[in-house]
Amino acid sequence: MVSIEMKGRSEESEYEGEHESRRRDVVDDYGDHSYGVLISVEERDELSRIVKALAEEYRCEILSYCIYGSKVAGYARPDSDYDILLVLKDYKDIIKYVYVRNGLNASVLIVDGKALLRDAERAMLGEFVAGRLLHPYLPLLNGEYLKDVETIYKKRVVMEEYNTLIALNPLVGTEEVAIPAEYFLFSKMKKRARIYPHALYSYVKTYTGTYASRNIERSREGFIRALRALEEEDLLELTPLHGDECYHYHIIRKWRESGKMITIKEMLRGAFAWLVHSYAARRSLNFFKEEARSKLNRRKEVKAYTIPPAFTNPSILLRTSEGVVVDGDSWLDMIAKNLGFKDGYSTRFSRIGDKHAAASLCTIEKDDRKESIVIKYYTNLKMAKWIALNVWLAGIRRYDVSPEKRMMNEYIGARRVRALGINTPEIVAVSFGKRLIAFRYVDGIPLSDIIRDALIDDGSKGSIGGGSVASNLLGYVKRYGSLLGRIHASGLILRDTKPSNVLILNGRGYTGKYGVEGSDDYTLYLTDFEQFSTSDSSYDDMGWDIACFLYYSTLFISARKEEMVRMFVRAFLEGYSQHGSKDAMVMAAKASYFLPFYPAIVVGMIKVIRDEISSFTR
Repeated sequence: MVSIEMKGRSEESEYEGEHESRRRDVVDDYGDHSYGVLISVEERDELSRIVKALAEEYRCEILSYCIYGSKVAGYARPDSDYDILLVLKDYKDIIKYVYVRNGLNASVLIVDGKALLRDAERAMLGEFVAGRLLHPYLPLLNGEYLKDVETIYKKRVVMEEYNTLIALNPLVGTEEVAIPAEYFLFSKMKKRARIYPHALYSYVKTYTGTYASRNIERSREGFIRALRALEEEDLLELTPLHGDECYHYHIIRKWRESGKMITIKEMLRGAFAWLVHSYAARRSLNFFKEEARSKLNRRKEVKAYTIPPAFTNPSILLRTSEGVVVDGDSWLDMIAKNLGFKDGYSTRFSRIGDKHAAASLCTIEKDDRKESIVIKYYTNLKMAKWIALNVWLAGIRRYDVSPEKRMMNEYIGARRVRALGINTPEIVAVSFGKRLIAFRYVDGIPLSDIIRDALIDDGSKGSIGGGSVASNLLGYVKRYGSLLGRIHASGLILRDTKPSNVLILNGRGYTGKYGVEGSDDYTLYLTDFEQFSTSDSSYDDMGWDIACFLYYSTLFISARKEEMVRMFVRAFLEGYSQHGSKDAMVMAAKASYFLPFYPAIVVGMIKVIRDEISSFTR
């Protein structure tokens, strides 16, 4: 258990010695300037009288007390109670609500100091008390004590919410995603409001309106303290994002826990919090009547408010290196807004890609403006394709199956490959909850179509860039070989090098928004990075990339195209050798690598490919 120094009457006596000046400091620092509420000298004295009387009644020492709720957050009505948290040492009843109707109206939540600490550490009271320290509070005695408890509580909140988030998608645990400290606040509030619905009223009133930014800042300060404390304990690494208030968190998995287990714990805590609430309010019929009436009025009032998106989908607070984070039912509206479309736009969807692709082409239009994006979904249904491939390739290759892992690979792969100066589609948006990535549409011809045209359809469909289909094809393939060599030389692998994942764009000097690779006649774009990975200089992985492309490209090619296939393989190897390793090319000729393609490839073509590789690498 983390220990907290129990400060009580000695500090109170010291405080009384500086009564007038310290009282005015509290009013100024926490009231008028910071909190936007004014606690008069008379009110403070009355609150002090109330808590002292209660402490004397229960014969306990006061460890700390504070005001929380509407008076501090800035949404109190004239008749609102003062919500007081009173922490007593060795309080035998553990926890109790006391309503005071003598002078100031006050609702005092009394709690034992050890019980409060255990609630912060491991939810002993279902977070019924510690949960109040998520939000702004005004300490009136021994504020350092409450700050220590708040930090302990928020450390646990950070760990739990981060584990839940990273279970949603491992991309969160990379340098591509930055998490603002307030994410943990909103994520925790969402869970607590789901179990404790009437709390939504105070959440909305606290974090919207006039004092929203101030209240968020106060809560954020506690989370930043918690994050830094965790970093000092070597449980995570904090990296500020461009020096602003957003942070990227790398979590060291010493305390890893599944998101599912955390969800179960939250449900149990919620149920226990209701029991604690009932126990704390025991022997107070008036309390139940007033609370019931108050909750009914709050729910009616909350319905009149528009709930901010961050309350229902905290993940939109995350910041990605490229593209915006969208979530919830309005994710498409968020994408359209980010692209500059306002109300009144229309959308059209159509299927795109091969029969295994879980992608759609979305066209957004308004007036004379049109934008097309490709929305790629990482579904469990598509997972069956990769499972089947793993069975087919047993002992040869193993592909990533998890939708979340494939989504992470895609995002990182598109950016890492583009960082090498190779064109990949621009990432427009990411949704962790919906498991999708939206890319800007690239209107190109798949290399697979050009291969089919040249080697199967005898060039009847023509090509781009001028010249014969065959000569153009060899130029494209050599260029692709060179790009793949550059990728491998940087320690990266694709693992899924189908020719349909390469797009050829016509147009002199066309390079696109991110394009830095191209020629006067055409530009190549690489797409589909679901199986992207680092190779750690494994020539075996690189060899598979080479073999996969060559064998996949020559499926169903007749034996009479043997000479053209030789030229095709040679052109690719010439391009690859500009940057790639000879050892990787040698590895591509492994006998096991042609076995998965054997049923759909002419035996003579297998021999052609392996002979050309051997000849080129002698």
